[in-house]
Amino acid sequence: SVDSTVMVTSTWTAPGGATLSGSNPLWIGSSNQSTLMLNSLGTGNAGNYVCGVSVTPINTQYITGPMGITNSILVSVHTASITISGSPVAGQIYTLNCSGALFGNTSLIPVITWRNATGVVTNGNGITVFNGVLTFNPLRTSHGGQYTCQSLVNSLGNISMTAISRSIIVQIPPPILTVSAVFNQVVVAAGKNLTLLCNVQLDPSVDSTVMVTSTWT
Repeated sequence: SVDSTVMVTSTWTAPGGATLSGSNPLWIGSSNQSTLMLNSLGTGNAGNYVCGVSVTPINTQYITGPMGITNSILVSVHTASITISGSPVAGQIYTLNCSGALFGNTSLIPVITWRNATGVVTNGNGITVFNGVLTFNPLRTSHGGQYTCQSLVNSLGNISMTAISRSIIVQIPPPILTVSAVFNQVVVAAGKNLTLLCNVQLDPSVDSTVMVTSTWT
C-alpha cells in the first residue's frame, strides 16, 4: 500500500557495534535494496551485521522509527597441508598425504587432486592415489619432480580452491659392487697379464639414466 515516493535511509552496523561508513538515503517507490559489499573477507569480518532502516514519507508528518534486521556472516578459511611419510630413497615406500580444511565450515569436505608436470596424477607406474594420499611403492628415480595438491570446495556453485606443492628429489641407494678376474684366478704367474672387472649393480628402482664413475685404489 506504499504507493507514493518515500525516502529510505539505511545504515549498516558491523560486529562490535561500529556504524559502517556510507549511510544510504534513497528515494524509492515501494521497494528498495541496500547492499553492503565486503571485499577480501578475513576471519576478522565474521560476526553479526545489522541493517537499520528509517522510512520517511513525503508531504506527511509521519516518520517511521528505526527498524533493524540482523544477518550473521561466517567467514571460512580454506587451507591445504602436506605430510610426508618415509624417505625419498629409490626402492622404498614413500607417501605424500594432502588434507584440505575449511575452517569455519565443517559441513563441506574438500576434494583433493594431485598434479605433476604431466597433469593429474592417477594410479599406475608404482603410484596409487586414494583419499588424498599419494603413495609410491616403490619410489623410482623417474618419480622425481614437483607434485601439487589442489584442495577444492564447491558450495552451491561458489568454488574455493587452494594449492600447495612439494618437490621430490629421489636419492639413489648405494650400488652393489663385485670384483672378478677375467680368468677367475687370483694367483697368477709373474709376467702374466691379469684383468680385474668391477661390476656395478643398481637397485631396479633406478629406472632413469644415471652416470656411474668407478675408481680403482
